[in-house]
Order: sequence, then structure tokens, then C-alpha cells
Amino acid sequence: MADVGYLAIVVASFGAYWWRYLRPLRARSPRELFQPDAEIALHVATHEATSRHQELSSIHVLYGLLQDETVTAAITTAGGDPDALEDRVLAALAAPPAERPGEDHDDAREIVGHAAAVAYRAGRQASCTDLWAFLGASPAARLIDDAQLDRGAILFALFHGGRPPDGTLPDDRDVFIVLRNDHYTTQEFVCRILRDVFALSEAQASTIMLATHTTGRAVIGRFTAPAARKKIGEVRALARANAFPLWIGVEPA
Repeated sequence: MADVGYLAIVVASFGAYWWRYLRPLRARSPRELFQPDAEIALHVATHEATSRHQELSSIHVLYGLLQDETVTAAITTAGGDPDALEDRVLAALAAPPAERPGEDHDDAREIVGHAAAVAYRAGRQASCTDLWAFLGASPAARLIDDAQLDRGAILFALFHGGRPPDGTLPDDRDVFIVLRNDHYTTQEFVCRILRDVFALSEAQASTIMLATHTTGRAVIGRFTAPAARKKIGEVRALARANAFPLWIGVEPA
């Protein structure tokens, strides 16, 4: 049986985004918008909020995500402890309203709506990975950051299926530096790192960014192994600071 609370939050969340961005497209029912994993996570989040007599928040959404094995495995892969994070989440939910992080502004509908709308525009159903990605600057995201977990590394593990590739190579050989596409790193960010780290022109950066977006991968250029390690390190630090799951690595030249 469909959870009434879950369907209500999906309808309300997606409705605002549909009205603003997607009216020309064919409407879908709420149950068509999410993959089963995300549907279960949202059901759990809604149930947890209802049982506590609380308004649905991003922290409830995070609690629902922590019941998904793929999410907890990604946290572990990124070097975190999902059980310790769940303890923090439960403590936050049990706290008096005035003591909950971000209680003054916590719109779970924005997270759910954004995840659904972005996936809808790409012609797919939203997943737990989408919900994690669009936690954004929410109180749930701040709770993750307070636990000293790397949201970008966890998103990387969710999307790419592991850790960033090891760049260990002999210093006496050249390599190609390669980018791979994902659904969450912005085009503006990719162009910026291509300009700032690799000193490419605006036109060159746009060409490589579009090639990555349309074909799934693109070669930035040929470099010595020491130069490649330095540039990859700079890019990964910038991606980590923005919680982006950008894949950048090397291939033999």
C-alpha cells in the first residue's frame, strides 16, 4: 500500500519544480519519479518524521538514506562510519526543536524536488545518489560535515563505485590526464578548473567540458607523470571543497 505521507511530500516537492521548469514536458505520477531505493528511503524518512510528530526535514531524509545499504557502503568506502553518523542523526532528531541544527530553515521538499526534477529532465528516475547529492547546504549536510565526513568522496563512491583512481606512475613516462562525466559536477566548475589549473583558453575549456558531457570522457592533454600528479591533486582538492564527485585520472600515453 502506498504511504500517504510519502506521496504527499513527493507531490508537493516535485510540483514546485515542475511548475517552474518542466511544464512543457509530460507529467508523471509520483511513483514514476523515483527508483525503488529512493522511494524506500523517502518512505522511511516520512515514517520517522510522522512517528516523532515532526515536520519532514533534511535530517529525516538523511536518516532514510542511512537505511540504504548502497549509501552505507559508500560511506565506508570513503573512510567514514555510517553507524556513528546514524547516531548523530538520531541525537539531532531527539533534540528539542530549538537545538536542532538549522531548525529555522530546513526544507526537505527542496531537496526532494530538486532531485526529482534534475533526474526527470535527464530522462531517468531519481535515486538515493541524487538525494545525497542535493542535500546541498541543508542542516543534514552540515551534520555530515560536523562528523568530518567527505560528502564529495561519498558521492564519488555512490556514482563511480569506489575511490578515486591511484595516480602512482614512474616519473620517466608521460601520461594523458582524463576527465569522466557525472551528473552532479557543474559545467561551470569543470570549465573553471580547466582554465585555472590547466591554463586552457575559454574556448578550449568549453570544448573539453562538452566532450566530457556528451561522450562520457575527454582527454585534457599529455603531461609528465610529476606534472600530472600535481595538477590532479589540485583539481581533487577543489572538487572536494565543493563536494563534487569529479573523476580525474591518468591513462598511459
